[in-house]
Amino acid sequence: MESHQWSKKAKVEDRRKIRRWKWNPAFALNTSGGAPDEGGGQENLETEGPGTGQTRLGAIVGAASRQLLEKLNTARKNFPMKIFLLLLGFYTANALATILGQTGDWDVLVAGVVVAAIEGIGMLVYRKPSAMSVGRLRSLLFLVNYWKAGVCLGLFVDAFKLGS
Repeated sequence: MESHQWSKKAKVEDRRKIRRWKWNPAFALNTSGGAPDEGGGQENLETEGPGTGQTRLGAIVGAASRQLLEKLNTARKNFPMKIFLLLLGFYTANALATILGQTGDWDVLVAGVVVAAIEGIGMLVYRKPSAMSVGRLRSLLFLVNYWKAGVCLGLFVDAFKLGS
């Protein structure tokens, strides 16, 4: 019977230790020899390894720089095509504003078509990805999105030219 009470007391004492361990403030320097989960409850921020002496701030900056480089590397893919489509969209907007708006009869129709095209492309690009829109169709939509951005930029610049 006494061993049963002793085991109860040990369990209560273990619970108190666990509670105290969880509420201890985490140190900024990860010097624990074990895994980050064992040493002070620190999260794993993709550090070089446990016990490297790297601060949390250093780990966050390192992870952020790796993510930024990864995004820049993915943005470099098809970069000349993206720039070409952006400039083609800019040219398209200038052509729409000058040629079709010359007489003044087509202004409302052209504006409606441009707005419908921009909204349609935006709907296709930014909706939730479905099983059918994968692969080449998805990459084509993203390239058309660069053309759309060029059209928007061109119309924006033309509006400034008309306002001055």
